[in-house]
Amino acid sequence: KAGITAVLQSRCAILAAANPKFGRFDEHKYISEQIDLPPALLSRFDIIFSIIDRPQTDRDRELAEHILKGHKVGEIRRRREAGFAVEEATILEEPFTPHFDPDFFRKYVAYAKRIYPVMTDDAMEIIEKKYLEIRKTGEAAGSSVPITPRQLEAIIRLSEAGARLRLSETVGAEDAERAVRIVEYWMGKVAGEEGRFDIDIIQTGISQSQREQIISIRDIINELAGPEGVADYEDIVRIAQERGIPPAKVDAWLKRWAQEGEIYSPAKNKYKLVERL
Repeated sequence: KAGITAVLQSRCAILAAANPKFGRFDEHKYISEQIDLPPALLSRFDIIFSIIDRPQTDRDRELAEHILKGHKVGEIRRRREAGFAVEEATILEEPFTPHFDPDFFRKYVAYAKRIYPVMTDDAMEIIEKKYLEIRKTGEAAGSSVPITPRQLEAIIRLSEAGARLRLSETVGAEDAERAVRIVEYWMGKVAGEEGRFDIDIIQTGISQSQREQIISIRDIINELAGPEGVADYEDIVRIAQERGIPPAKVDAWLKRWAQEGEIYSPAKNKYKLVERL
């Protein structure tokens, strides 16, 4: 206002939850394709977990029993509150009585927030070694970038959080190792491709292999383009297949580029790249 630009200091932790497109995660697609958030925003989160519902008889039985017993305990408590005598109560209620009440947890969190742990040499060595180890996998020509300083900062924050949970004044080796395991786990699930990490999947929504496909298909269109700059669909698919790109992938990229205004079809089965000024 009045030409004044100010920065609002608003550092806070964010826990976000959302449903994927079509209600369930598809394990055969990148998570960035299934969450309707810009990659630039998605990459700001330190941890990203996809919760996948898989039928498992033993686990499903335990969950069903827990829910049913929970309902029964709730019914018993309501009967008691209404003044009715209830005989079977104590044994059933034990698993549903929290070890710590909400008031204790509020005090615990408030106290933990006032602790500012200092990184020990052991913790620093563990984090540095793992970071360099992961980075080294991306040194080969044409390899994807497996991890960036942003994930390094996430490991540091998680290590500090682990120390706070223990109400410790120092970040120990166990805190660093736990943080590394957490980050490696979620990156393997969310940003993993062919056994390697590719952080571009999160940061840009496109993996290294997809980027190579994009470059290859665009090169094919430019090679096939005549004086009018138009390439035939059948020729694009044929040459792409010769270069190891399945027709389904070609169709997917052509459709996506058409939606994004990167390409258009001046005639049926004819494609032309849009020139950028």
